[in-house]
Amino acid sequence: MTEHSAAHRPAFHGVLFDMDGTLIDTEPLWQASERSMMAEFGVAWTKSDEEHCHGGSAERVCAYMADRVADTGQPRPDPGFFEEGFERLMVSALSEQPPALQPGGVELVAELAEADVPLALVSSSQRVLMDLVLNHFDSDWFGLTVSANDVTRFKPDPLPYRQGADGIGVDPRWCIAIEDSPTGIASAQAAGAFVVAVSHGLDLVEGERCRVIPDLSGVTMQLLSDWFVAPDFDSIALDDQQRNGV
Repeated sequence: MTEHSAAHRPAFHGVLFDMDGTLIDTEPLWQASERSMMAEFGVAWTKSDEEHCHGGSAERVCAYMADRVADTGQPRPDPGFFEEGFERLMVSALSEQPPALQPGGVELVAELAEADVPLALVSSSQRVLMDLVLNHFDSDWFGLTVSANDVTRFKPDPLPYRQGADGIGVDPRWCIAIEDSPTGIASAQAAGAFVVAVSHGLDLVEGERCRVIPDLSGVTMQLLSDWFVAPDFDSIALDDQQRNGV
């Protein structure tokens, strides 16, 4: 443990980061891939479609895209067509140039890692895409990375965030999850985490255990600690009883 971390122990026990849109600005790449594939079927991909798919798993997004094609009267394509297309187009885009970083994200991760705060990266992306992104980061920052290939249920289910917290040895209720999509926020909240929601201009709803901010610029470990609201102890006892079948 570093001298810095011992002297400034935060109120929370770990941090769980989303990847796409939160730490890196890959949303334009995802949206360009969506538009390209839907254009093959002559389907206009709208802002509403983009917002519906934002933060979703490949399984959910590809099924939605197939349904949109079917809505035009065409035969419904196999969602696997879109999943393969995403992998091909995104691998090409991420291989050609490093993804753009979101403001403040890398600085925050580095500070937390320096302070020995347990960190996990929890993404809806496939492992091949996650690893391409991690090539541009110090992967030692994260004690665990969770991709769509590592879970059996996807965001908004709580499993990805519970798995991330368990993997770094922290109760998710004492974690902060940093997210940017309604789907991811729902997943983190269902896991019991305190959420810092990066809005990027979206209309996200703040709550007792959800702090909404425009971006991560200037966010520090101390700020996270100041914002953090500890879980209600009565709720903890009830949750533990339910998990143990009492």
